Amino acid sequence: MTILSFLGPVIASILYVIVFQKAGFRGAVMFVCAAPVLGAVLTRILVASIVMGGGPMAGVFLISAALSLAPLLVLAFMAWPPVETPGLNVPTENN
Repeated sequence: MTILSFLGPVIASILYVIVFQKAGFRGAVMFVCAAPVLGAVLTRILVASIVMGGGPMAGVFLISAALSLAPLLVLAFMAWPPVETPGLNVPTENN
């Protein structure tokens, strides 16, 4: 059953990679797509430590929410790559 809790963040990360590639992002900025999976793992670890030792619970959900929304925040506030304009249309056919 614990694997099902990671299914949503994994699917979200895959979809974020697709959206980021379609938007024209390349390189290191693509690492932000893994933030939902990192948030799920971090939440699992922090909740287990809180259950074992006690502690504040609100911070765990804030960290998880911030990591889950990180790709959307990057898409919203980061400068998008310029759109490539097509070159001159030179026909290659002989008329």
